[in-house]
Amino acid sequence: MGEIIKVLDKIKICDSEFNVELNHGTTCQEEREIHIQNKNMRLAIPEKEFLQMASAVLLAKRQLDIIKGKNE
Repeated sequence: MGEIIKVLDKIKICDSEFNVELNHGTTCQEEREIHIQNKNMRLAIPEKEFLQMASAVLLAKRQLDIIKGKNE
């Protein structure tokens, strides 16, 4: 586990709240990681993969809004 650089945000999924954190990799050669975590669980994703996943979610939302006619 790397050292926390910054807490980016807090998100709520169902009844659970999670911190979204930017972390250093465990070694100097490893890329930074995003941790989505609370006291019960932690999901660690390389920063590059997190950005791809977040972009895909935002694109899907935009496409759904266009289909529904909410293209403002």
